[in-house]
Amino acid sequence: MKESVWSPLKISVYRSFWICAFLSNLGTWVQDVAASWVMTHLSTSPLVISLLSFTANLPVVFLSIPAGFVADQGHRRRILLIAQTMMFFSAGILAFLVWQEKITEGSLLILSLVMGVGFALTNPAFQSVLTDLVPTESQAQAVLVYYMGINITRVLGPTLGGGILSGFGPEWAFLLNALSFLGLILFFVRWPVKEAVEQKKEIHWSQSEWRFLFSLHNMKLWVEIFIVTFFASALWALYPTRGRVELGLSSLQYGSLLGFLGLGACFSAVYSDKIMQPHKTDSSLSGAYIVYAVGLLLMGLAPSYVFMCEAMFFAGIGWLILATLMNMSSRQLTGKSHLKATMLGVFLAVFYAGMALGAVSWGAFARFSSTSKALVVAAVGLSITGFYKFAKSRMNKITATN
Repeated sequence: MKESVWSPLKISVYRSFWICAFLSNLGTWVQDVAASWVMTHLSTSPLVISLLSFTANLPVVFLSIPAGFVADQGHRRRILLIAQTMMFFSAGILAFLVWQEKITEGSLLILSLVMGVGFALTNPAFQSVLTDLVPTESQAQAVLVYYMGINITRVLGPTLGGGILSGFGPEWAFLLNALSFLGLILFFVRWPVKEAVEQKKEIHWSQSEWRFLFSLHNMKLWVEIFIVTFFASALWALYPTRGRVELGLSSLQYGSLLGFLGLGACFSAVYSDKIMQPHKTDSSLSGAYIVYAVGLLLMGLAPSYVFMCEAMFFAGIGWLILATLMNMSSRQLTGKSHLKATMLGVFLAVFYAGMALGAVSWGAFARFSSTSKALVVAAVGLSITGFYKFAKSRMNKITATN
């Protein structure tokens, strides 16, 4: 009898981890809504508002690889505790500053940067811990169940954030996020992973690892990831300006925008077994680029809240597919390397380099032109990338059959 996809939750240690991670992700989405909402009240400049996305993503570019390497040395617990505690205090300070009405553009950007540092330190080690909590035969299901939880928070978190903004104020959203880190902090304090996994390892960055990392095949993957995330970042950088400043959405409407993005992601997740098959990776990615570009285009031209929701829904469909398949492609590379967390760190560094540089670039474009034009240009660029990848995959298939 085939077990349910949720079967890893029967394992108590994994279930505890999943619940703590679910609450933490929920709090993060609540804070994302609140932070961008507060920034649009402090400034109406698209460039300044886009710096919020830039500062959150920049630390991942520089810290993911060293954080992954340290994790491979057997120091995951220490890294995870430091990072989660750092984010707990940052969110708490944000709540206090907003409550005291002492928040400024600078303090919000600095604390966003600190949160980004915490995320950068956490992610490589966090992803490797995930599969240590279940037997080998359940690891694929454990990863799937974890990402299903993330998709649920993508819907609930922004909607909850909009409700908190409307009913209580942004300080309560930041406070809720701070409290959401406590579960993972307690989990990592107890650290139920078997000790053998965490013994200090003598792992060195060899010349063969360096050559493998920058082989022609891998460089093509890194370049593609950078280009796609550069165009895709326009949405994350400019939706606050487009929704709050230009369309004048209410706090509840504003919060629901990311909720519709989450609904689009859930739509992709439902059909993931058909869309994300290994032999369809290239065609699925090219389709995801084009669908996401449709979301960018709709957002750039949206005259009202309803069209913004449609734009976010299409973007959510494309975002989940492209982010997941890029992650899977990078994970396939880790199978050839003993520096697994480090290799995941490389993927994250490249992914967020595109997001960070794209955010500030599209913000500057919008500052000197308009957010609508910036979003349309990004949509065109991503569409061209998608059609090129599709045509190339078709050519490769024709060549292979001849």
